[in-house]
Amino acid sequence: MPNTTLARAAVAAVAALTLGACGSPPEEAPSPDGRSQPGSDLAAEAGSTEVEGPEPRLLVSDADSGRVDLLDLATAETVHSFEFDNPVRLTTVKDRYAFAVDSAGGAVHVVDAGSWTLDHGDHTHSYTKTPVELGALEGSKPAQVTEGDDKVATFFDGDGVARVIDFAALRKDSIDVGAVVRADAPHHGVALPIADGFVVSRSSPGGTDSRPGAFEIHTADGQVQQSVDAACPRLHGTAVSDSYALGACDDGLLLATIVGGAWTSDKIPYPAGIGAATRPTTFRGHGGLPVHVAAAGPAATNDGVLVFDSRTRAWTHIRTPDRAMDVALSGDGRSVFAVLTDGTFRVYDAQSGVETASSRVLAGPYDWTDESATPPVIVVGGTRAYVSDPASKTVAEVDFRDAARVARTLDIGIAASTLGVVGL
Repeated sequence: MPNTTLARAAVAAVAALTLGACGSPPEEAPSPDGRSQPGSDLAAEAGSTEVEGPEPRLLVSDADSGRVDLLDLATAETVHSFEFDNPVRLTTVKDRYAFAVDSAGGAVHVVDAGSWTLDHGDHTHSYTKTPVELGALEGSKPAQVTEGDDKVATFFDGDGVARVIDFAALRKDSIDVGAVVRADAPHHGVALPIADGFVVSRSSPGGTDSRPGAFEIHTADGQVQQSVDAACPRLHGTAVSDSYALGACDDGLLLATIVGGAWTSDKIPYPAGIGAATRPTTFRGHGGLPVHVAAAGPAATNDGVLVFDSRTRAWTHIRTPDRAMDVALSGDGRSVFAVLTDGTFRVYDAQSGVETASSRVLAGPYDWTDESATPPVIVVGGTRAYVSDPASKTVAEVDFRDAARVARTLDIGIAASTLGVVGL
């Protein structure tokens, strides 16, 4: 067994580095039912306990069942397991919650992972409580879960409807829907919460494709305010910040920006050599950072990694030595990570695209031609990256600041399809 005290001290040090760059979330209401450490200036919420420092947890969803495990990253022990009816895909929200999308069953299970940290600028407060499912959102073909503007929106493709929950409701253990945003028709769409409203996808003209073909702006109560001028054929891949939204289209990147309440839109070309088969389909990043990363196309046609800087509107095309299966970005935006089909984890400088470190994280090469195989994924927590190896049912913990050293290999006992980190 690991030395838990030393492990938690190391985890707390990593968390402190991460929290220094974070904004200050709203304080949670004090409750006489919560327990705080002596000397604390903030009472814990009902059912929770204030702890000495962050206690991050790793969420792991099983590709072959409805099981979701929650691991204590200090001890590598399972804190809690959830059992759902079908395999689910996880989206972590507010570094505390997980939205588990069960597209086969038509539900999105909302989980409080039971570990979180509040940053008050000159000090922080960390809490734990028993993990619990808060409830489920029901609808036809749930798909995209998007966090932004102190809200989280879940778009149901089969209904053409997004159900929106405010963070204030989540903090009260409620999944009450605060707004319902209706697209023009059912499609494989998305609703992006931004600027007290939503950027919402529109179905393709004539319903010729399940993917959207354009965007429109909706008000806070879900009403259509205006259309975004530029078209976006076969939209797939989005990102949102406080002042702009991104959409990856077959013919370029759509950038919709709001300044002083007015929306403008531009279409930004992809780098030379990037077309419909190698363009981004999923963006990764961190709130407050202008940098977004994506794999340059799916495994069958992949051409490395793409980095987009929203400040300069410039791309960096990183050509990797093998196909990039998944990508991620460090919390400071300086490093890009990729797991390749050759079984390696690679670190690249986000500006220059130069490789700075690598290590082996998979037991063997990944066979991208095997359609039944579960691909590896990456998630970042503090100064560590976590890479799944579904074939060996393990997760590699990589210290990417130390030459991509594999610090631990966690034997999780399931084939992980998605990962998430909470508690930092």
